[in-house]
Amino acid sequence: MIPSVSMRAARLAAFRASSRRPAQQARRWAGDMPVPQSQNAPLWRGHTVKEEGWETSMYVYAALAVVLQAAIIGFAPETSIESWARAEAKARLALKEKDPDMKFEFGTHYQDLIKQDQLDKWTKFSDRAITPGEDDDDDDEDEDDDDDEDEDEDDEE
Repeated sequence: MIPSVSMRAARLAAFRASSRRPAQQARRWAGDMPVPQSQNAPLWRGHTVKEEGWETSMYVYAALAVVLQAAIIGFAPETSIESWARAEAKARLALKEKDPDMKFEFGTHYQDLIKQDQLDKWTKFSDRAITPGEDDDDDDEDEDDDDDEDEDEDDEE
């Protein structure tokens, strides 16, 4: 059913009446406060700053902490897969150079073999360089014998 003109007019009048409510005035309960003068004060004027006893040690320990942290980060071992793979490839190339017919197995770490070979070479060199049981004080004994002979000659005179 089509609404009549009077019905439309009544709805429009009701809508206008509901939108014409009297405006309420907003109440503000805050009073007028003075502006803080600390915001207007010139900077760096006031009491002089005196060094307190804890400040020097705090600065020293903070500097040491920075140096220690830099050393830890700087000297940390490289743990990336690329660095391991590079060392492994060098070890395999060195072994392939020694024995061209060598077959490499999957899962075997050949850089450990190179490290063991280097350790064996160092041990062999170290054993040859130091002969255990040899007396290192031979020169001292000869000097003592010479001193004894000089004393004997002085006694004879």
